[in-house]
Amino acid sequence: MAAGLPPGFIDLQAASDRQNEDINIMGVVVDFLPATRSRGPDFMSTFTLADATLGGYDDGLKVRIFRPVESDLPSIQGAGDVMILRNVKVKPWSGMKIVLSNCSTGWTVFPANTIPETVGKGRLQLVHKRSSGMQPPTVTESLYAISLCNSQDRTSFSAPIELKPDVGTGLPVVVSSALASPKQKVALVKDVKIDCFYDLVGQVVKTYTLNGRCELYFTDYTSNNLLFNYEWGRAGEEGVPRDGDEHGYIPRQSKNRQWPGPFGKMTLQVALWEPHSHFVSQNVKDNDYIFLRNTRIKLDRDGKVEGCLHSDRRYPERIDVTILKHHEDERVKEVMRRKRDYWNKFKVQSADLVEMARGQKRKQDEESEKPLKGRAKKRKKQQQQQQQQKASHNSESAKTLQLDRYELNKHIRCNRPAILPSSIHNILDNSSHKTTTPTGVQYRLPFQNICCRANVRVVDYFPKNLADFAVPCKISEYDVLSDSGSSDSDSENEVDEHRKHWDEGHGWGGEMRWEWRFYLLLQDSAAAKSTSTDRPKSRLQVLVAEEDAVMLLKMDPENLRKNPTALATLREKLFILWGDLEERKAAAEDASVSALKPRDPNKECKKEAAPLDGVKIVPAMDAQPGLKPFVCCLKEYGVRSKSKGSGKIGVGGRDGAQGAVDAAGWERRFRMFGTVIM
Repeated sequence: MAAGLPPGFIDLQAASDRQNEDINIMGVVVDFLPATRSRGPDFMSTFTLADATLGGYDDGLKVRIFRPVESDLPSIQGAGDVMILRNVKVKPWSGMKIVLSNCSTGWTVFPANTIPETVGKGRLQLVHKRSSGMQPPTVTESLYAISLCNSQDRTSFSAPIELKPDVGTGLPVVVSSALASPKQKVALVKDVKIDCFYDLVGQVVKTYTLNGRCELYFTDYTSNNLLFNYEWGRAGEEGVPRDGDEHGYIPRQSKNRQWPGPFGKMTLQVALWEPHSHFVSQNVKDNDYIFLRNTRIKLDRDGKVEGCLHSDRRYPERIDVTILKHHEDERVKEVMRRKRDYWNKFKVQSADLVEMARGQKRKQDEESEKPLKGRAKKRKKQQQQQQQQKASHNSESAKTLQLDRYELNKHIRCNRPAILPSSIHNILDNSSHKTTTPTGVQYRLPFQNICCRANVRVVDYFPKNLADFAVPCKISEYDVLSDSGSSDSDSENEVDEHRKHWDEGHGWGGEMRWEWRFYLLLQDSAAAKSTSTDRPKSRLQVLVAEEDAVMLLKMDPENLRKNPTALATLREKLFILWGDLEERKAAAEDASVSALKPRDPNKECKKEAAPLDGVKIVPAMDAQPGLKPFVCCLKEYGVRSKSKGSGKIGVGGRDGAQGAVDAAGWERRFRMFGTVIM
C-alpha cells in the first residue's frame, strides 16, 4: 500500500496552483542539471520533481535553489533521488511555473540507491543528507519517500534492494546496491539516439521559415554517422538548405547556395513549430549559439536523423529555444573550442586538396617555363650587383656624417630609465638561453619573456606603404577564450582579405576595428662607427602594434587610405623617428626596378611577404638615415610556428636567433613597447 502524504505537505499538482505562498513539498527527481553559478553572486541548482499527481519530465515541477556557497546546495546524485523541500514558493517564469528557494528554505535528499523496494520489520532508518538547521525526516516522510521512489521506473536509475537487520543493534539498515547511470538529457549531437528527447547546445548554421514552420540547421561540431553528409564544394545540389520554395513562388535569397560548413556529418536539421518557430524567425540569426530544450530525435523520409520541437502541452506558451551568450556559458565555450579546432584542421586539409588538384597543371607549366629561367637568373644577378654597388656607395658616404649624429634623439623617450641599454648583438646572443637541469642535462630555451632597453636606429620598415601601417581587424568570437591567439599571429593573407573588402566598400557584416601593426628593422646606434667588416652588423626586427603603437605615435588607428590628413600626420611623426628613410628607400627601389617591369605610380602597392614567416626584412641601404638614434624598450617573447622544427635562421644569423624555429615549434620574436615620440 502506498504511503500517504505527510502532514504539513501538499502534492505537486496543488503546489503549482498556489503561487507566492510558503509551502512544503516532496517529490522524486526526474531530471537535474549540475550546480552552476547564477548571474548574481550565488550558486544555483536546478532540477525537476514529480509525484503521483504530476509526473514525467515534461509535466514535472521545476525547482531552482540558490545558495551563496556551492556546498550548501542539495547533493543530488542522480534521477530517482527523493527530495524534501520546506518553505519554498511557486512563481511564474518564462511562461511556466517554477519553485524558488529563499533564505529560510530547508532541504533533505534521499539517494535513490539507498531507498528499498520493500520495508521490513523494525524501525525504519533511511540514509539521507539535509541542510543545516533541517530536522531529521520522520517515519511518515521516510515511508512517503519510499513510495515516491517506487512510483517511478527504478530500472532507469537503481537496482532493487532490501532492508537487513544490523548485527549489533538488530535494527533494519539499508544495504546499497550499484547505481545505474541516471538519464542525462543534455547530450552532444554525436550521442543522440532515435525516439529520445535531448537538450542540445550548439550553433545555428542556417534557418528557413515557411508557413509557420521553421527549419533550423544546428551543429555542435561533433559527428554522427546517421546525419546527412554535407560535402565540400557542392552548391545548388542535394544537401544544401532550401532557398525559396520548391514551386518557385518565393524568390531565392541568394545566388550562391554553397554550404558554409561544417562539412561532413556534423549538422542536425531541426523542425520547429509554433511558438518556437516564430521566436526563431524573429530573434535567432545565423551563427548564434542556442539551447534547444526537449528536442525529439527521429528519422526523416530518407532515413536520416532529424530533430523536431513541438509546443508543450502543459505550457503551450513556453519557448524551448534560448539564445546563449558565449561569454556567460561554459557550454558555449566548449562548442567554440571544437569549432576552432575543426576549422583549423579544415584549412590544412582543404589546402592540400587544392594543391593536389593543381598538381597536374603545375607540372605542365614547369615544362613551358624552363627557357625563361635562364633569363630570370641573369636579370637577378644584375640586380644584385647594382644593389651591392649602391650599398657600397652609401657605406662610404656614411663615414662623412658628423659626430653629433650619434647623440640620442631628445624627441623620443621610453620607460624604465634605470635599466642600462643593451646592444643588439647582446640581445640576439642566445647564450642566456642555455641552461642545465638538476641532473646535468644541458638544453637551450627557445625564448625568454624578458624586457630590455637599446639605443637603436631604424634602417628599414614594413610594409613599404605607410597607408598600410593601420590594418582592419575583424573582431573574432574566439577572443573570449583564454587560449585565443594574439594579433601578431594573424597571417598577411587575412589582413589583405580584410583590407580588400573594405577598400571595395563591402564591409564584413560584423563588428570591426582598426589597429596599428607594422615592423621596424633596428640597428645599433654605434654600428655606423664600427669599420670592421669581419662580423656583419647585428639587426633586430621588432613588431609595433596595438596599444604600444598608439603610445609611440600618439594616434588612434584608422583607415589611412581614406584619410589623407591622418596619413600626413603619421608621416611627420615617423620623420622624427627615422628621418629621411622613406625617401631613401623609395629612391633605392626605383633604382633597382627592372626595365621589363616599369613602376606604375598610379597603382596601389601590391601584397608583400609577411615578416617572420620565412621572409625577413631586407634593408634598402647600409647607410644610416641622417638623424640621431633613439632609445626604446624591447620585449622578447615566443610564438608557435607553422613550420615546426624547420631550423630556419632569422635576423642575426645564428641558431636560436630571432626567427629561428626550435624542434618544439617555438619562434623567438621581439616587440617595441613603452616608447613615445614627443
